[in-house]
Amino acid sequence: QVPGEWRAGWLNLYRFWQEGGPTQLHLIMARKFRQFGPIYREKLGVYESVNIISPGDAATLFQAEGTLPERFSVPPWVAYRDFRNKPYGVLLKTGEAWRSDRLMLNKEVLAPEVVQGFVPLLSQVGEDFVRRARAQAQQSGRECWTADFSHELFRFALESVCHVLYGERLGLLQDFVQPEAQRFIEAVTRMFHTTAPMLYLPPALLRRLNTRTWRDHVQAWDAIFYQADKCIQNVYRDLRLQRKSTQEYMGILCNLILRDKLPLDDIRASVTEMMAGGVDT
Repeated sequence: QVPGEWRAGWLNLYRFWQEGGPTQLHLIMARKFRQFGPIYREKLGVYESVNIISPGDAATLFQAEGTLPERFSVPPWVAYRDFRNKPYGVLLKTGEAWRSDRLMLNKEVLAPEVVQGFVPLLSQVGEDFVRRARAQAQQSGRECWTADFSHELFRFALESVCHVLYGERLGLLQDFVQPEAQRFIEAVTRMFHTTAPMLYLPPALLRRLNTRTWRDHVQAWDAIFYQADKCIQNVYRDLRLQRKSTQEYMGILCNLILRDKLPLDDIRASVTEMMAGGVDT
């Protein structure tokens, strides 16, 4: 029998939050691996998992998954899409639907020749980030970087991912951020913040109770999808007005639209989920 704590899910969840919750997850898991060994079972609220730490065990698991692996489906993200009647993207699809989209996206997103196209986009953001860090260090008067590192890194990640996905800069690394871009930052931040509690509490219950967490989560995703729609409109506008050559790399979104191998709603869903996954990673 796999050791662990899975019999009292709600008590375990209470203790989990007492120890700091998601912000201390790495320390909590490290302690449990020391306590239970390289594999342990756990239940926190409604969320049940088996955790492994050995690379060899991870390799064995991946080898046994086959062509249709089961991935963790983020419950609040699924709940929002069902609530708004939006299609799932590649992150949330399962079975053959997932496999079909993933094989197509592999060619459009992960192929070496495609990666070469968006490396310059990442490089531009990286150079701006380094310049910003140096400028802030000089302005501090102590020749050291005193800014909130996690906040700056989040902005860097979001700017990088969106530049590659949407083919346009949001201006998140500037001293003055445009109000619309600031609202997008706040929406992504709020989406992640409200995701955490709904991993352990049923989203359907929070929706029925019309809790603040559920309302904020819906508003955040609404704003994120609004941004995706705006970027799609910009792509169509640029192509129609020939502002950019189809020979130059214009981002993953534009490539997917030009290839026309997925319905537009599916493209929107997958690109939005790749944005969330990229920033989180």
